Amino acid sequence: MSCSDRYASAAEYFAFFCGSEDCSNPEEESIVNEFLEKAAGDIHAALAAAGACDCTLAGWALNFLKKLNILDAAVLQGCPCSNPYDAAQKRLVAEELRRNFEMIMTGEIELCDGYTGANYPAFGAAEQSLTEWSTVAIINNEILRDR
Repeated sequence: MSCSDRYASAAEYFAFFCGSEDCSNPEEESIVNEFLEKAAGDIHAALAAAGACDCTLAGWALNFLKKLNILDAAVLQGCPCSNPYDAAQKRLVAEELRRNFEMIMTGEIELCDGYTGANYPAFGAAEQSLTEWSTVAIINNEILRDR
């Protein structure tokens, strides 16, 4: 994956807000695609800040990014067939988008396949030197970890 394209199509945008693609026409589709491109920039910035532009997405991540892309475009432009947001609703959705982008940037939400988020529980224990032999083993383990 790279940070260079939108994550949703105009057809997905219309299906999300209008329940179908019936309200689309070529002119509206062009406008929606333009706003999806612009809104994808916010996602790209969050992914770049997390160093996730070149990773393979987890299976669920593409749908998550599509939803963010659609909602962000709707805040910028609104749905041509129903314009679902008034100013107060746009502020609420924009705040939720900001929180999601922040969680991506801080690693709280990890979109790359095989990685865990910052809140994933981790456990480690300090090695104890009880004998001369365990001291040697601890030093050897430290050397091996630093390679």
